[in-house]
Amino acid sequence: MLPSYIAVVFMLFSALGWLYECLFCTLTSGKWENRGFLFGPVCPIYGTGAAAVLLIRRAVLAAGPDLAVWQVFLLCAAGSAVLEYVTSLVLERLFHALWWDYSGWPLNLNGRISLFTSVGFGGAGVLIWYVLLPLAERLLGGAGPVLMELLSLGLLAVLVCDLTLTVNTLLHFDRLVTHAEDAFNRGMDAVVESTKSHTVRLKDGLASRQKAFADRLGLMGRPALAAIRRVRRFNYRDAARDRAEALLSAVSRLRRR
Repeated sequence: MLPSYIAVVFMLFSALGWLYECLFCTLTSGKWENRGFLFGPVCPIYGTGAAAVLLIRRAVLAAGPDLAVWQVFLLCAAGSAVLEYVTSLVLERLFHALWWDYSGWPLNLNGRISLFTSVGFGGAGVLIWYVLLPLAERLLGGAGPVLMELLSLGLLAVLVCDLTLTVNTLLHFDRLVTHAEDAFNRGMDAVVESTKSHTVRLKDGLASRQKAFADRLGLMGRPALAAIRRVRRFNYRDAARDRAEALLSAVSRLRRR
């Protein structure tokens, strides 16, 4: 199997996953939500899952008879749970942020996965295994190796650019929050040691610093702010979390301008 074919399938299902996420969140919230980790209309976790299903399916068919539906369901449900949990953990460790949180759902594990979503992904895996992957094979079967190489390289180049921009944006926001936490801690130390009148001046100074952070966020541009808004929750220490929430409020205000 050509690596370029796997890359095209990865990008195709990443786009389909983004569409599913947007439609699901829009229907449940009653308003449009642009979901996903990246700026562009892709959710790489779906592409990764589909590529894994593609490789396993090819290996199974090459070794012998196809799997039963219930076997595919269990395989995809368990695999999606592992993929979703690991992805959530890695993103939180890198960016102190969560793009999904199932804490309010029944039978969830640390808010990263839930039985309901794993069952849903198991059903989606059955659909991919028996319907969508064979359909993709028929659609892409007429493309020659050269065309597949060019298509995969072009799509992956766009993905790499998108990933670079998104990571830079989130790391920049993380540095802003860390700086805000340091300023807050210094301010609280000064409050303890200062007079009442000094405290009033200090609070005014903290407010002006918050405004300065909001102004710096405004310079990041609408695509960057949109990427930050898609994060469901930022996880920092208590003091830093307060600063992060203040900055996210500034993002929302900038959006309404």
